[in-house]
Amino acid sequence: MVEIDLSKLAKQVSHILMLRGSSLPPLGLGDHAHPQANDIIESIPDDKLFSVAQVSDADMAVAIRSLLYVRCGWLAEGSMFAMMAPKIESEYICGFVERNLGHADRAKAHFHKVTDHPIFETLHQEGLQLLSNSMDKRLKRFHGILELHGSWEPYAFIDIYEEARTGEMSSASQETVQLIQANEFNALFLYCYKQLLGVNAQKIELPKPEEAPRKRPTPPPRSKALFETRTTKRAEKPTSNTAPTKTQSNDVRVGCPKCKTIQTFDASKRGQKAHCNKCSVGFTIPGGKPSAATIGNREAAVRVACPKCRTAAAYPQSKRGAKVHCGKCGAAYNIPARAAA
Repeated sequence: MVEIDLSKLAKQVSHILMLRGSSLPPLGLGDHAHPQANDIIESIPDDKLFSVAQVSDADMAVAIRSLLYVRCGWLAEGSMFAMMAPKIESEYICGFVERNLGHADRAKAHFHKVTDHPIFETLHQEGLQLLSNSMDKRLKRFHGILELHGSWEPYAFIDIYEEARTGEMSSASQETVQLIQANEFNALFLYCYKQLLGVNAQKIELPKPEEAPRKRPTPPPRSKALFETRTTKRAEKPTSNTAPTKTQSNDVRVGCPKCKTIQTFDASKRGQKAHCNKCSVGFTIPGGKPSAATIGNREAAVRVACPKCRTAAAYPQSKRGAKVHCGKCGAAYNIPARAAA
């Protein structure tokens, strides 16, 4: 960004430039002109304005005075004084004013007579930088024109400015155009001021100091004695790969084969007969080592399937031919009187 170092200017010049504040100048410099600026600029003679006994180039002093009028929003007065400025600066300032007034054709006619100017190189570089990240298709096209021609294009900028002035761009794109115009005004003012007084009043941006990469703090060295102590403690800690033995319960949980009620019996009852506390059906507690008599009885028992639910049941030989009921579904049936051949 091209900026003016106000501390390097004559006091009155610096004061007039600040009449509209230090914020970014509006897109239309003629909007909301400073009411007292006209009288202030007109009333100050050159020696007071520039703090010199006598100016060396009266025409260039007029160019600076015309730019002060333009900066404060008095465009007609600025254009009038510009007519007495050096030829190239006169055409430039008049083209600048006509562009702000919305007279694009008149502005191009003035810039056609400028043909080239020493500030064009600065405007070209600054323009490329300001437009590099824009997503607006118009500004991207303008950026391409600057890259293709390799120099500043005042005619293309007049078209871009007109689109921004008539509200055809977003607020962000309009601000970019404002920045380009502010660069243009500052560059032209600095050029004229240096030609008159030999003072380069451009603000120099000091390079920002590079931050040293942050280093992670190095942890303090661990004490060897402490390390050895911890290692010894780990070595002394007993280790065992044997899983803890679960305490075996002395109870046996059994579900009634008829009503499914869960009942608990002592482990010593495994293999013995028991009756359900709810439905009184008889069943054998699973597990245990059956006696020889029980094995014999089990081999001699009559095994019958319920004809309805197909639940198997065992009965002693003495029940052959008797009528019984299924322990599950309650269906009645007779136990076969004799074994199948």
